[in-house]
Amino acid sequence: MRTSNLRSTLAIAAFGAGLGACRGMPSEKPPVHLQQNMDFQQRFDPQEENPMFEDGRAMRLPPEGTVPVGWLQEDDHLYRGRGIDGRLADALPPGMKLTRELLDRGQERYGIYCAPCHDHLGTGRGIATRRGGGFAVQPKNLHEPRLAAMPLGYFFKVITDGQGTMLSYAAQIPVEDRWAIAAWVRTLQASQLARASDVPEEARNRPVPKALAATRAAQGGAP
Repeated sequence: MRTSNLRSTLAIAAFGAGLGACRGMPSEKPPVHLQQNMDFQQRFDPQEENPMFEDGRAMRLPPEGTVPVGWLQEDDHLYRGRGIDGRLADALPPGMKLTRELLDRGQERYGIYCAPCHDHLGTGRGIATRRGGGFAVQPKNLHEPRLAAMPLGYFFKVITDGQGTMLSYAAQIPVEDRWAIAAWVRTLQASQLARASDVPEEARNRPVPKALAATRAAQGGAP
């Protein structure tokens, strides 16, 4: 019985000591590593050298043709603006509908990313062109006959890849938003061909948005 009691006492003491060790008490002794290979693995940290490879880099490039999960982007219409015939498409991708919400989104994104150069009307005389001596190359007037005749996919492609002195906005603007902007550009183009009678009567006397009014004023009252 005495031996049994001693064992019980030692077990309780060990248990109590274990609980005390879990309370975060500071200690100058090194921690106990029960599983050495979990704490000291044979691995390389980022940017570390590895003499095993010819270029000496531990970080390896993925094999050619590797596509991360969710980034296949096999839909040419959605991701590249081209139809099954390889031509630039003149319609929204399947699954995207031309709705008021889409146009509102396109107008908002256009105002953020495009209007500083192309202005809110698309004439290519945005506020950025009037600062610091202007641009060496004037932004395009989106109402030029050549651009007005371009398919919808053309504007998506320019936003995605850039063109001339305009850099790509693919990193800043998601795919769906690029299509929304393209739809809004087409709306701006169509607006220049509209007549007063095309505007619903209840909308004719609405106040002009401040941004649009400022653009018109800066352009000397241009429509």
